[in-house]
Amino acid sequence: MPVVAMVAVLGALVLGTLLSACAQSPDPGDGGVEYGETLDLGVPGPLMETVEGVAGYPACGNEPIEHDGTTWYPFEPANLDAFPEVVAMAAVGGGMGGGTMRIVLPAVAAPGPGDDVGTLTVYEGGLAHWISDSGELETWLTDRRLTYDWVC
Repeated sequence: MPVVAMVAVLGALVLGTLLSACAQSPDPGDGGVEYGETLDLGVPGPLMETVEGVAGYPACGNEPIEHDGTTWYPFEPANLDAFPEVVAMAAVGGGMGGGTMRIVLPAVAAPGPGDDVGTLTVYEGGLAHWISDSGELETWLTDRRLTYDWVC
């Protein structure tokens, strides 16, 4: 078999393996989240702490928020009716205004004033809630590592 043909066959096998892995639905036990999927990760325990001024910009729902050595992964709770209601705190000075994260993505609007900084409310049991100072963005979070099947 000529070398060119062998390289083409090997390339097709590698590409086929990669594409088949991308097409598979994630196993619920592996931390994979499909777009629009809701997860039942339990309910938040007692409130542990509330921290203002936490940077984040969860515009697409797949952007983790880092705080104090913990990575928080956004998710859509399947049992939201059992979660506590979180009220937005009034922004002091409108947040960092205009954005501290300067990643340019064509599908995502740049953060407006107070969109990229907010209040993190941490609950016992590895769940948290983040809401922007503007009140325009909010998400439930888990400290369980999640991966997402969409790119924003």
